[in-house]
Amino acid sequence: MPEVFEDGFSLVQLKSLTLLSPEGDLKIECTAMQASQHRSVHELLRDQLPGPLEGRWAVLAAQINLYYPPEPGRTRARVVPIEVTSRGRLNLHQFDARLQAQLERYLVRIGILRPEQTLSAQALPPSTDTLGATASEDA
Repeated sequence: MPEVFEDGFSLVQLKSLTLLSPEGDLKIECTAMQASQHRSVHELLRDQLPGPLEGRWAVLAAQINLYYPPEPGRTRARVVPIEVTSRGRLNLHQFDARLQAQLERYLVRIGILRPEQTLSAQALPPSTDTLGATASEDA
């Protein structure tokens, strides 16, 4: 997604994944440690424990970190962590409206959210789908 970099971020990292086995009897939580030098947890899993990625494991949760370049005179980058769960929890409420809209746009673009699930869409009257659930209930 080139717009992430156009918007001023210098790095995107899939920081963590929580996976559930096909049988539902094993849950693993994987986090890319600082020693990984910002490698994606997906990359690390593929290299060191490929089974869950090759099987039919379900993704229960993920954390995506977006990094701004360090400010002048500083060595640490500012991090924007996005946490998403399979139950529809999303931590965008903690960001200001401008950053929320920006992050929602990314999540819609990569298919994690549908346009009607965004916070800006919730300001509109909810639409009813074929099951009778409103779009805001799906979020």
